[in-house]
Amino acid sequence: MSAVSFKTFAVLAVTGTALLAGCTPAADPAPATAPAAPDAAAAATEPAAQLSRTARLQAFLAQRYGKGAALSGDWRGSWTQDGQTRPVSWQVCAEQPVVTGDSWQQLLAVCGALVEAGHPEPGTIDFYVLRPKADGFDVAAELTGGTYGSSGQPGTVQIVRAGSDFYGFRVEDGWFGQGYSLISQSLILPGPKGLVDTGSMRSHIDNGAAYDCDDAESAEDCRSQVFNIDFTQRFDDSDRTARVWPLQVEETGSTCGGAAVRRQHRFTLDPKTWTYSFPKALLREGCE
Repeated sequence: MSAVSFKTFAVLAVTGTALLAGCTPAADPAPATAPAAPDAAAAATEPAAQLSRTARLQAFLAQRYGKGAALSGDWRGSWTQDGQTRPVSWQVCAEQPVVTGDSWQQLLAVCGALVEAGHPEPGTIDFYVLRPKADGFDVAAELTGGTYGSSGQPGTVQIVRAGSDFYGFRVEDGWFGQGYSLISQSLILPGPKGLVDTGSMRSHIDNGAAYDCDDAESAEDCRSQVFNIDFTQRFDDSDRTARVWPLQVEETGSTCGGAAVRRQHRFTLDPKTWTYSFPKALLREGCE
């Protein structure tokens, strides 16, 4: 299986989400401006204008990734894994300010695509939760160097709301080849000791491009091998005040033989392991 691609996954419409195709910076939660000084003498006594959220983000990126880093577009850099340094094309793939309690935080994901990657090689994603301070950001939590995707591409990132003031990231990455599509999704959420990859499950599986049942000698036998199933995630916000909302998964489509599939699954985040216990059925590659 050799060809690789990705299928865009749309769940939980979240304002400010940016995919790999580009990122439009979200609006500042509380932009600040300095009062105009009436003259030069008065200006000397006025406090300096507070940097905007966008300027703080740009400064953070330059500090972490070098002066070529930018909120829009990509830049060249490097990534070291297992002692090997590889050239990478970096890009901000998601960013959004969120309200937490009586303050706010900045969520940021930076995606790295390997240059001249082989088919089985993943890309990488760095995740950050930033806390505003003075005219910059402190890192409240981070998870960097994680591998996602294939053919050097890390997939797409969404920022999700998983509780009353609880936010994190969803990554969708996949593999296409020989008529098969295997798309997965992972949730990265803040835990007691920092950001945690809480678990992965399928987002979509199908093998429709592997079979042409219209031309098959036995169309019925052919269709008995075809499947096409989606696994849609959403957080149950019926109790808006709950710190962490339950995760619901709807499984829909058709399995081998054409039988319709429609199942509901519900998961809670394990407070000890900070993971979801996804069953093998939600990690399958074909018919059950």
